[in-house]
Amino acid sequence: MKTVHLDFITFCVGSLSDALGKSASQVYEALRSSGVLNDYILPCYDTLHTFSKDYLVEELTEVLKERGALV
Repeated sequence: MKTVHLDFITFCVGSLSDALGKSASQVYEALRSSGVLNDYILPCYDTLHTFSKDYLVEELTEVLKERGALV
């Protein structure tokens, strides 16, 4: 995994953590266990990293809801 991917994942986890009022570890675990991390964020990095923080939070929240993993 490239450093830019790790930086982006950290940004996503931190942004979701702030927006949802949950700890970073809770958010990371939800992303990991639901497959959002490996099946969505990483494969779509080239597109996702161009979007705003607000859009990312909204998008990732929706994906987590769809997968029944909203923390």
